[in-house]
Amino acid sequence: MALHDDKESTSLLLDYADSAVREPGILQTSNSRRYSNLTFLSYLIFAFSVASFMVLYVAIDWRGTKRENVSIPPVLNQVLPIFTNQSSSNNYTNQIFNDSCTVPIFDLYDESEKLYFVPHDDAKNCDRNLKPLTELSNGSWRITNKKEGMTCKARCYELPVLTGPLKISDWFPPGPTQCEFLEAVCWENGREIYGYIHTQILPRPKPPKTKNIPDVFVILVDSMSSRMMKRSLAKTVEFMTQQFQAVDFPFYSQVASRSPGNARSLWFGKQVEAGTMQGGREIKVDWSEEEYCNHYMDDKPNMFKDFLEAGYTTNYIDDWYYQTLTTNPDCKGFQNYYTNHTFFPFVNIFENTNLNITKDHLRGRKSCREAYSAALEYFEQFAKVYSDRPKFVWYWSVHLAHNFLMGADRLDKPLLEFLQGNSEMFDNAFFVLMADHGFRMGTTQFYASEIGNLERHNPALMMSVPKKYRNNGILEVLTKNSKRLQTHYDLRATLLDIAKVCAYNCLTFKQLQFQYQPFSQFTNRTLLKMPGEKGHSLLREQPLTPRNCETLPIIQDYCICKSKSIDMKYDTKLSNRLATALITYVHDILEELNVTSQCHKYEFDKVTALTIISLNGAKVTYKIVVKTKQPAIFETLVTDNETGKLEFGAIERVDRYGTTTYCTKKTHYTPLCYCIE
Repeated sequence: MALHDDKESTSLLLDYADSAVREPGILQTSNSRRYSNLTFLSYLIFAFSVASFMVLYVAIDWRGTKRENVSIPPVLNQVLPIFTNQSSSNNYTNQIFNDSCTVPIFDLYDESEKLYFVPHDDAKNCDRNLKPLTELSNGSWRITNKKEGMTCKARCYELPVLTGPLKISDWFPPGPTQCEFLEAVCWENGREIYGYIHTQILPRPKPPKTKNIPDVFVILVDSMSSRMMKRSLAKTVEFMTQQFQAVDFPFYSQVASRSPGNARSLWFGKQVEAGTMQGGREIKVDWSEEEYCNHYMDDKPNMFKDFLEAGYTTNYIDDWYYQTLTTNPDCKGFQNYYTNHTFFPFVNIFENTNLNITKDHLRGRKSCREAYSAALEYFEQFAKVYSDRPKFVWYWSVHLAHNFLMGADRLDKPLLEFLQGNSEMFDNAFFVLMADHGFRMGTTQFYASEIGNLERHNPALMMSVPKKYRNNGILEVLTKNSKRLQTHYDLRATLLDIAKVCAYNCLTFKQLQFQYQPFSQFTNRTLLKMPGEKGHSLLREQPLTPRNCETLPIIQDYCICKSKSIDMKYDTKLSNRLATALITYVHDILEELNVTSQCHKYEFDKVTALTIISLNGAKVTYKIVVKTKQPAIFETLVTDNETGKLEFGAIERVDRYGTTTYCTKKTHYTPLCYCIE
């Protein structure tokens, strides 16, 4: 709004007041004096307002600039409102708004949760002094501990085409080898006594000369909530905070139920799970299942391609044979290699070797070695071989924390040692420690609690930036954004902001205004809306509109913002009506997918939870959890409108279903099925 000139506005006020007693064109003395006094008073009020504003601004600004030095302990067992925001970005007016999202904060070791803190460590009783009998280094493999009567041989595994068969060489004795994945086995008196899968990185040609761009490393621990990270990886978190000045994002939300859906939002920026946002807005899918599952993804724009085109040497490490996208559970994923290096041949060997002795060495019980141990070794090998060029590594650790609330505990020491041993490299990189979704393998009683719901839908996220950029305002904006609700789409936008040089190849001056971070040496804090992206970079000011589950692309099932709920479980008539309708709806879905003959027909057992989470006129939305006699447990949101028609949201099967769904893999995979066989 434009400000009027004080003299003009005061004159208008006097004209109005004296219009009945004053002749046109004649200014009386008394009015002149009154005008003069009011003008002086106006200037005085204006000066006082400016002075008050400046004092307040300095106080606020001082607090903002000192924020990194002020340690404010969290308020435990309270509801914490996500911070309001103040912005002075170019082209935006300063304003204060409320995000309208509150998140419950609990002690990390809250008494109500301790029942579920069950330690899990397959390597608990392993022999930590046991050393490998063989090694692969400098292009040659050898026996490190020869014993009388023992013979050792090795064979190479190659995967020329990502979707093709493994090529396995004949057994050969110690000596030079150019294979990157090698299985070494030792026999004693004809009995297998040792098996080990070795790796080495054979460098690829150097990419075209790139500018001085920083490494980017992502370590994702599957199913690890924000609270789990702080408990299980306490020493690692402390080291990252102190050494790398990492910023924790406690208000981070998943956008899909399972790993593949969240991976597609991170890597492709696409929503593949439909649902409803809080407030009733519909979230539609960007890709149908036909598009994202039944066709190869090689031609789709993706994050790995973005980093390759930016001049990075890339590596994707996934320690599960099924992989996050390639065959999970039976989708096509990528047909050809989409990174310079991949860990996939390693897990392929583990699944396909005919020697149990080799499989056993990765179970942790005897040698202390697990798949994540080998993956970290591969990560380190890659980093050392390519120390002369920018690197992008995405490591997805699948099994570590997936089934156990304390499963990630055993990663703390090796991850800390890995970061300490490569401290200089990580100190000069963008480093992200995160999860795809929260912990999903708990009990229905656990998820009925506020803590359980938070553990389930609030994945971990910490981020550090290169040391040389930490004094240019980047930490301040990261910290500010960490106090607001964020999603995978925002992290994706951040990584693209790091990788890309500029939009549209910067062919004209007009296009130069759309610069990404490398162009400004990571000093640009101006809001940037990236074409086709749903998120906003964490390295910049974000939009001044509220960030909550009514404005961000978060299906309300996964919303971590606290909403008032009314327990309705003991309304037997309502419970039975909704539960029966849900089971019928599940059967209808199975029939549509043409898998009914392979699945049990569900019988209703009981409703374990039923709450009203939203009332909008005659429209009521319930959250319901139903247990069947098979047993399977389903959770969903169901909306009951004035017509009595029920509308169901995404249905999650929340029991530990394991392989009970696998009979549908070749037909149409769905966790809603409980296989007859």
